[in-house]
Amino acid sequence: MMSLRWHFGPTLYTVRLFARTMIDVCLLAFLIEGLYLSERFISILKLVIDKPVGLENVLPLLASAAPEVHLALPLAILIATYRVILLSRENREFVVLASGGQSILPLLQFASAVGLSAMTFSLLVSGEVAPRAKFAFRANVDAIQYEALRGGSTPGQFLYFPNHTIYVWPTERGSSHPIFVKQILDDNSNRIVNARNIEIEERSSQNMLIIGMFGVAMNDFPNDGERWLAIGAKPDTPGEVSCKGCGLQLQHLKSSSMVRTLDVTKLLPLDPRGATVDEWTTPELLGWMRPPGDRSANPAGAEAMRRLARALLCLLAPFVSWLTLTFTTRRSQAFALPTACAAVMIADIGFSQLVTRLSGVGTTALWSILLGTVCAVLALLVAQIVIRQHLLIFPALGRS
Repeated sequence: MMSLRWHFGPTLYTVRLFARTMIDVCLLAFLIEGLYLSERFISILKLVIDKPVGLENVLPLLASAAPEVHLALPLAILIATYRVILLSRENREFVVLASGGQSILPLLQFASAVGLSAMTFSLLVSGEVAPRAKFAFRANVDAIQYEALRGGSTPGQFLYFPNHTIYVWPTERGSSHPIFVKQILDDNSNRIVNARNIEIEERSSQNMLIIGMFGVAMNDFPNDGERWLAIGAKPDTPGEVSCKGCGLQLQHLKSSSMVRTLDVTKLLPLDPRGATVDEWTTPELLGWMRPPGDRSANPAGAEAMRRLARALLCLLAPFVSWLTLTFTTRRSQAFALPTACAAVMIADIGFSQLVTRLSGVGTTALWSILLGTVCAVLALLVAQIVIRQHLLIFPALGRS
């Protein structure tokens, strides 16, 4: 049995073990990233497939969605560490270390180095990269919708915006662009606009368009839960039609040409970064930097603690791998790693629920409770590893 001697001299072996683990983590992360992006690609493709934009617009959206995979980082750390140390044990590398008088402490410090590196990376991605990527994704979607608005959509496809539904018929030669627009004016009325052709006269500023409309017909209808029915049109009095059940008159306008100034920000309102706390960086959540929104109206402290909890789970993952190794034998090898992965996922859900339920106690108290819980779990893991350290040395998967 290896004795627990409290001294440590860095060795080439532990450095190589750390490097092998980091390489495995990177490979697993790329694998998980590829699976995640292949799934997201379908939903992202739906955003652009019916828009007059090229498929190259998919790449910025995929790049903006990529940082979300940091949610699976604890599992990648767990699996990579387990694979490396299992192979080392079965190759009798730990037997050689124990024969040379090496204690278990270097291996625990190796696990600490892996956990601290993973925790730092998780804090960096979840605290800086992912929030900015979420806003970039939203901005890219807005840009695609703007290009679709200018270029028209494919036949049979509508463009949906807040308070607007637009259909632009593309033509083969691009000589004319008939358009249909439904605008919700308020809770009581809708506006339907039909035009034989539209042209963008000029772009007066970054967000303002001057649009020429030809052959325009505009009608305002009452909006009674979308159940209105216009009947009884009078040919001799164009512009006035009775409305069944509402007693209102429909406003009607026809014009051969019309020029309208369109504020794109009203049709495509792009909220600034920080509309939700998911787009806040961790320093902004903690008040170390000026936040992009109102802190009193957003659960900033709870979101920061949720990110910290997942980062601390990355710290615990290597120690879970070492403890799992002590339970890995020929009989248990089929379910040892899946059980450990399930435990990590349960811990992730548990930490998230803990943060949610205790979000009202204050950031400082929540910080203390979270760190205390993680320290207690870490101490329990280390104690169990030390107690069961003899099971780390000898191979357990070979035939006896």
